[in-house]
Amino acid sequence: MRIQAKFYTKELNLTGYILLLSSSMLYGGNLVAGRFISGDIPPIALSMLRGLFGLLVLFPLAWHSLRQSPKPTRMDLYSFALLGFLGITVAYGTFLWAIQYSTATNAAIIFALNPALTNILLTVGWGIIPSRLRVLGIGLSFSGLVVVISQGSFTRLITLNLNPCDLVLLLNVVAVALFSILGQGVMKKFTPLVTSVYSLFFGTIFLSPYGIWELLNKPWYLSRTSWLVVLYMGCLVTGIAILLYLEGISRIGSGKAAIFNNIVPVFGILLAFLFLDERLALYHLIGFSLVLIGIGFCLYPRREKASLDQASLLILSAKAPKSR
Repeated sequence: MRIQAKFYTKELNLTGYILLLSSSMLYGGNLVAGRFISGDIPPIALSMLRGLFGLLVLFPLAWHSLRQSPKPTRMDLYSFALLGFLGITVAYGTFLWAIQYSTATNAAIIFALNPALTNILLTVGWGIIPSRLRVLGIGLSFSGLVVVISQGSFTRLITLNLNPCDLVLLLNVVAVALFSILGQGVMKKFTPLVTSVYSLFFGTIFLSPYGIWELLNKPWYLSRTSWLVVLYMGCLVTGIAILLYLEGISRIGSGKAAIFNNIVPVFGILLAFLFLDERLALYHLIGFSLVLIGIGFCLYPRREKASLDQASLLILSAKAPKSR
């Protein structure tokens, strides 16, 4: 029995890693797709359309699961609304607003803080303490992204200037971290597919008033190519990627899953190299290596009992955040 359980846990982890890696690749493609459509349509309107197309993909897939899953109580609906608000409305809105005023370098460094913030929140709010290897891995992965972002220049790094708008990007990272953690708790009762549909539904509803206003009052134009990009960003990224991400979290835990956020820019740069003819430099290879080594440390199985993120799948569903 022990051997069978051990095999199942390893299989569970491997599937979770593949799902999260696939999700990261889609999000990386989103960075490239965004360049093609930048300026063609107002940002919140674009986010709303992405949500609608994502629902068009997920809802048919979830139809059977929605009928078979437990009927959501009022508190369940509040939880779904909170997930949608954090993971879709706040995450999309803060990013699209702040990126207009912040630099790409500042934004990339702040987004790279996601794994650290996720594990800090798990420690402070839920008492789930990461292993030393995971802490080391997060540090190495972050260092690798800093090498890439600074283009291997220490001078470029020390002259980095933060501005008040960067606090909004930090809010984005906190919202995504909370979305991951709280989503893990919700998925003790509902499947990742059902959780994805409800979260995306509420998040899109919250985006709709201002998104519709932008479509009616601001200039926009989408060519055939632009519509294909919107379909990709909506159907594959907003729809499928969020499902893969939540499915991965349900299998390995939000603490481990967070580190996969640091591989998103790696995929973005590689796809830009393949499709936009952007060059790769030595600092890219050094940075990518550090990111991958850091991820390896984070995912290294210390003991079998720790393979499900220190049993956080059970803790998150049974233990409320500590009051202050």
